[in-house]
Amino acid sequence: MLSTEYQTKGASERIGYGITIQGRITNHFYLDLGALLRRIGYQDTTTVSTTTTAILNGTSYPQTTTTSTHDDTRARLIDIPLLVRYYGSGKRPSSPRWFLEAGGSWRLATDIRTSLDSTDASGNVTCCTFTPDVPKHRSAPGAVVGAGIQFVDEFGIRVVPEVRYTRWFEPVFENLTTRTKDNQLEAAISLTF
Repeated sequence: MLSTEYQTKGASERIGYGITIQGRITNHFYLDLGALLRRIGYQDTTTVSTTTTAILNGTSYPQTTTTSTHDDTRARLIDIPLLVRYYGSGKRPSSPRWFLEAGGSWRLATDIRTSLDSTDASGNVTCCTFTPDVPKHRSAPGAVVGAGIQFVDEFGIRVVPEVRYTRWFEPVFENLTTRTKDNQLEAAISLTF
């Protein structure tokens, strides 16, 4: 009897960073372009167990041997959102302004690195193969919506906390138990001058 088990564990970082540029179209509408960098990763283990019947002194008993492979993949994601923001009016020129935003985003996977090791039935480990995993889609489009508030201090520095939701239309990685998430919710804070 042969059984195969696949198990994936995420190894992504939760914090990313980047730059953003905003330009005014009208008093209420602005165009926002950003470039955000984040690191993702996963560890995938495949275990194959083979059970055979062995006979010792006329008695049969099951004998199981196990082999496994461990794949550790890391990559860099560059997200480029292009959004239209609608700003509400503040009561005073220096008061906080809320905004709603919507648009699209494009994602590119770069710098993919993979380390693969295997363990045979005797427990011997063979390490390491460094051929990068091939992503299902190296780039992917997405749709973005969000909301936030812009605060301006007395020196003209703008602090902009916001929340964004992105729906990615294609996964970067997809294989058996490994799949990049389609839905992304993120909180961001920008400092602008």
